[in-house]
Amino acid sequence: MKFTAATTLFTLLALAGPALSQGLTVIRPIPGYVCMRLNLTREQLIARPFNVLVFAEPSYGNDKIGQASATIIARSPMHVQNGFAEILFLDGRTAWIPADVLEPYVTSANPNAHCTPSMMSDGKPGFG
Repeated sequence: MKFTAATTLFTLLALAGPALSQGLTVIRPIPGYVCMRLNLTREQLIARPFNVLVFAEPSYGNDKIGQASATIIARSPMHVQNGFAEILFLDGRTAWIPADVLEPYVTSANPNAHCTPSMMSDGKPGFG
C-alpha cells in the first residue's frame, strides 16, 4: 500500500480528531477576581519594548516570572501594594503587575463581550 502525504494527514486527523475536539472547558468561575486588560495601544501591545513584566512580589527588584497577556485576571476589589496590583498568573501563581497599566475589560469591537475568570479543565486559570 502506498502512503501519500494526503493519506497520512487524513489518518492522523482521523485518529487525533476526538482528542482535538475535546479542548479545554470551563469548570467554574474564580471568585474574588475580575478580567482586566492592559491599558496600551494596539501598537504598544505588539511592540517588544512595551512588554509588561509580571513579578513574584510587588516590586521591580523581585523575580520576574513572565510577561503579561493582553487580558489579565486581577484581584477584586483591586489589591495594590507599592504601585503593583495583585493578579492571578495563567499558571495559577499569585503575581504582581504595575497597577497603572490595568484598565477595566472592554472591547470596542464587541461592547457586549463578557469575560469571567474561570478555572479550566486542565486545572489552570483561564477565561470563560
